[in-house]
Amino acid sequence: MKRVFVSAALATLMVSAHADSTDRWFNTGMEWYEHPCGLRAFAKYGEDDTPAVRQAYFLTQKNPELCSKLFP
Repeated sequence: MKRVFVSAALATLMVSAHADSTDRWFNTGMEWYEHPCGLRAFAKYGEDDTPAVRQAYFLTQKNPELCSKLFP
């Protein structure tokens, strides 16, 4: 029983720690590694919540070949 309780507590901690992750675009979007433009674009634009960056984010999800143009 003790093992089940400890496992449940650890799982809860892991979920809450993951929820606070800043590895997501705009802290609410995709994880940096899920987006086709990758880490370089995320490092430069991932926290920039301007309308132009958001539009580029959604466009490059559908057309990854635009990454170099929209996230220079």
